[in-house]
Amino acid sequence: MPVADTSSLASLFAAVSSAGARPAAPGSLTERERFRFLLRRRPLLLDGAMGTLLYSRGIPQRTCLDELVLTKPEIVSTIHREYIEAGADAIETNTFGANRFRLAEYGLEKLAGRLNRRGAQLAREARETSGREALIAGSIGPLGHTSRMAMPHPGIARAAFREQIEGLLEGGVDLFVFETFDRLEPLLLAIEEAHRACSLPVIAQMTFGEDLCANDGTSPEAAAAALTAAGVDAVGVNCGAGPLVCLEALVKTGLPTATVARCIVPNAGLPQRVEGNFVYSAGPEYFGEMVSQMLAAGARIVGGCCGTTPDHTAAMRAAIDAAADHGAATAVAPSPDESESGPATPGDSNPEAAAAPRTPLPEISASGGATPPSGLARKLADGSFVISVEPPANGAPRLASKWR
Repeated sequence: MPVADTSSLASLFAAVSSAGARPAAPGSLTERERFRFLLRRRPLLLDGAMGTLLYSRGIPQRTCLDELVLTKPEIVSTIHREYIEAGADAIETNTFGANRFRLAEYGLEKLAGRLNRRGAQLAREARETSGREALIAGSIGPLGHTSRMAMPHPGIARAAFREQIEGLLEGGVDLFVFETFDRLEPLLLAIEEAHRACSLPVIAQMTFGEDLCANDGTSPEAAAAALTAAGVDAVGVNCGAGPLVCLEALVKTGLPTATVARCIVPNAGLPQRVEGNFVYSAGPEYFGEMVSQMLAAGARIVGGCCGTTPDHTAAMRAAIDAAADHGAATAVAPSPDESESGPATPGDSNPEAAAAPRTPLPEISASGGATPPSGLARKLADGSFVISVEPPANGAPRLASKWR
């Protein structure tokens, strides 16, 4: 586990604090408090897909992608550096499926701890080589495909998650990203194991179908309530059918608070098979245009899932920077346990202003007029986006696993 005063969170905290009022000495805050401070000062940009890039660069479809941190470290490291150079504030380890259940499909279940440790080390090495600051986010996905396996006994599931968590901690991650979970119960078990193992920030993301339900029937509203009660630092939506569906699900999770942020990491649309390859139709420009909608909906953490590339990340980086230049803010609801005048972030220089709810950004229509934020239907009705960039889902299966 990173040492508190030398972690990437401490470094970024110091860098961001130097640009404005410093709320407190870095050593006086926990990693989670630093993370909240960073999110209040600026949105955090996660990287994009790993798996789809690996496939596009010659890795066979049926390869165990998690094993590549040992067998093909140079290609994984190159992708990490490309995302950092594109402007990502955080890069995810190539460990999404590095749990004993998924690895057992390749006879590699005994390597779970080693693969997670090496995945984190490889990401750290890529960051150091790049010469730029970036957080290392330990990626943990579901234990297996919902359609192919039943939920393991809770004790066995906990042990599998703990194995990954400990490996990632040994490798030096700065935070955890639990992603593409389509069932709430195992996600809650994983979060509890992370809290038992350490005090690093936790981002928890679920994936929802076009009916805005997870495979176990969980709604975005119910997921947000349960995840908030579990003590996560950010509630998120990822993967799914593309940016628009993810945005609608994000809105239904409700406004973020000063202690629980919102995160959105959509696919580049649903994949279509063309000449044996999967093709995604939502390009970098479209993702860049979606950033203002994501921020207005309350997201403080944004990024890309399946089908996205460093070009998508660069487009989102430019959009985030442009929003910052215009003083954009997102909606924030006060935490239930906050007093009306208490600081939303430890040591904020203006406690009253920090605790006050912020108003969402107005949506800008194609004609330049402003309309108040509302449901997805109104956002679509203003003509700001071309819906055809999202592939039709007729006949397409719901994505139950992440192809990163």
